[in-house]
Amino acid sequence: MTKYSGYCGKFLRVNLSKGIITEEELPGKVIEKYIGANGLGAYYLYKETEKGVDPLGENNKLILFTGPLTGTIFPSSPKIGIFSKSPLTGGFMDSYAGGHFGAELKFAGYDGMIVEGKSEKPVYIWINNGEVELRDAAEYWGKSTTETREAIKKEVNDDLIRIAVIGPAGEKMVHYACIMVDGTHAAGRGGLGAVMGSKKLKAIAIRGTKNSIKVADEEKTNEIVESIFEEVRTNKVMSETLPTFGTTTATLANNSTGILGTRNWQTEVFENAEDISHIALKEQLFEKTLSCFQCPVRCVHYCKIKEGEYKGLETMKPQYETVYSLGSLCGINDPKVIAKANYICNEAGIDTISAGVSIAFVMECFEKGILTEKELEGIEARFGNGKAVIALLEKVVAKEGIGEFISLGTKRMSEKLGKGTEKFAIHVKGLELAGHSIRGYKGMSLGYAVSNRGGSHQDMRHIPERSGQFDRRSIEGKEQLVVDITSTTVIRDTFTYCAMVEGVIGRVGLTEKHVNIINAVCGFDFDLEELKTIATRILNLERCFNIREGMDRKDDTIPGRFMTEPIPEGPSKGMYTPKEELDEMLDKFYKLRGWDENGIPLQETIKELGLDDIVKDKDLRS
Repeated sequence: MTKYSGYCGKFLRVNLSKGIITEEELPGKVIEKYIGANGLGAYYLYKETEKGVDPLGENNKLILFTGPLTGTIFPSSPKIGIFSKSPLTGGFMDSYAGGHFGAELKFAGYDGMIVEGKSEKPVYIWINNGEVELRDAAEYWGKSTTETREAIKKEVNDDLIRIAVIGPAGEKMVHYACIMVDGTHAAGRGGLGAVMGSKKLKAIAIRGTKNSIKVADEEKTNEIVESIFEEVRTNKVMSETLPTFGTTTATLANNSTGILGTRNWQTEVFENAEDISHIALKEQLFEKTLSCFQCPVRCVHYCKIKEGEYKGLETMKPQYETVYSLGSLCGINDPKVIAKANYICNEAGIDTISAGVSIAFVMECFEKGILTEKELEGIEARFGNGKAVIALLEKVVAKEGIGEFISLGTKRMSEKLGKGTEKFAIHVKGLELAGHSIRGYKGMSLGYAVSNRGGSHQDMRHIPERSGQFDRRSIEGKEQLVVDITSTTVIRDTFTYCAMVEGVIGRVGLTEKHVNIINAVCGFDFDLEELKTIATRILNLERCFNIREGMDRKDDTIPGRFMTEPIPEGPSKGMYTPKEELDEMLDKFYKLRGWDENGIPLQETIKELGLDDIVKDKDLRS
């Protein structure tokens, strides 16, 4: 067992091919180098997979880890991190989900698990405190995420268990299938639900009551926790806006700045933004507020459609990213259509960002005559056609006809179609972009380009530029800004506190607050420089994974639209990031990171970070 608090000190290894489950110690030396979720996930994924592994093959692994804050009294730290080689990008992927699942896993006695191999028949993993078994899931195969979750609860006779589950999209290996957690959250990005489906693993269910997670310094931890609770209570965004509206206030905020992705980013002003605003969603959909484990913010909402064609439908209320991807990006101005689309995605287990961006791409192809109504099986996929969005989503879930094509994701669709579609295929490294403007934030241009997972807004954060703290129109100093912010977000995902409390803990660069938190909870004796080194180590290990899989500078790019087409209207009219600006930022960023001109970590960087024990020179050379 580890000497550090905040950990169970062991994880599960589940070999689905052999039907064998074992417990393994989480070594103290690994904890000291990688700390928690993001770090441990990167370490074990790199160490235990071979170059060129098929993301949907038996030899890929699905790795789950909590962080040391998970399950403690520390607020807003409920998350579970899930890691694998992505079927969507072919590179490193980490995705996180809140709720109660992560804490429950630790209460059952485990920091994480490594799932390997492939079952011959559908199974689910049942963790009942220290007793773990594989159970037959044949009768659940083909069922929705809600149906499966309720059936498993009935089978084990416990309504309070926590469950991570895939739906039909994961079973059919839709490339952007997600893993639904607790029915309220999704490990959404990068197709990790497809990896789970490829292994015939339908669900992971947990009952955890035997283990309590202790902290090293109770007095110091209590002092920090009370300080954070007080800051949340006195912060209007965290105490009023997020509990009332979730993240959907960003819709009007971005639209008023002229940076709301609209009609596949052909423009960044949506003339009907008021119709899908936070006010409209609350009035037309809101039912009740929910909370993750130990979270004072309570930004998650349950909704019910009160009128119209979909009256009575109950689902999670769409957050901003879904309002963007299945709303303005597709030209949709009806909250009820967005909620219905969100419901389909949640029940089937599909990432709403990738789904919406992929459909918006198809809509632009249709309007440009690249895809015909006949090829779309009679669907008139024009921007603003809500019925088309629903119909296309249903075909993706079935993975039939045009749905099978759309299930590949934007990058592969564009590669198959050609005809200049690569210019408006909105992805980075194959991962469809979230709803934060590349053209409107120069820092996001670089941040998206160098993100190890691709088009994720959770690596580089837009808020420091949106708030005016940094000039969003300038490229000056953005290489340092990206280094500072991504060092902070990787530690966020390693500790596993939520992005909703970033404003309290810190967004731009690691500080003594981060050091004090981890030392008080775990009993480490880190100083600030050591914590910065750990962040840099984790980010470089992710980078090395991608380099090993054939990525380099050529993949550190952004969609052609954002390098050649200025924003055509609105408050941000004229903004874009030409290739020369991106190249200039990349050159500076690579030097700061200790990489060569092609974006490959130098051997001296590898050694300085202590990665030479697993990263070999041959891994970084073709």
